[in-house]
Amino acid sequence: MVNSKTSIIILTVFFIGSLFFIRNGFLAVDREIDTLTLGQTVVMSGQLKGPLLKVNYIINFGENSIIEEQLFLLKDSTVFSLLEDLARKNHFQIETTYYDEMGVLVKSIDKINNGIDNKYWQYWVNDELPMVAADKMVPNSGDSIEWKFAPVSF
Repeated sequence: MVNSKTSIIILTVFFIGSLFFIRNGFLAVDREIDTLTLGQTVVMSGQLKGPLLKVNYIINFGENSIIEEQLFLLKDSTVFSLLEDLARKNHFQIETTYYDEMGVLVKSIDKINNGIDNKYWQYWVNDELPMVAADKMVPNSGDSIEWKFAPVSF
């Protein structure tokens, strides 16, 4: 028969071991995305977020001013949510207007406002101009997303 001291020691070791495995990512709980591998299932704040995917994201301000990054996304990411993440990371502001029927319209990125020289912010996915608002567009792994400040082409 196991005495009570031995039982307490066994339970304590089990508890500490469990904390070690959870903390070190056995469940990938709240880990930095940079440390995860492509395709790994991600759990954040106790919720399953899905497999980790990657896209190429570009903001083309014109006149050789470009931000280009490889971004990781989760299944609920949108072109707009990734723009918000990039704005936080690179310390620039975006201004938007939300329309109930259509979604978000990006009016300004880094203080460059729509309408200057008849140019407007437009986003392209794999060199195609989607006809849906950026907050409604869910990118796929491997997509190339580019925001361009350019004359309207339609």
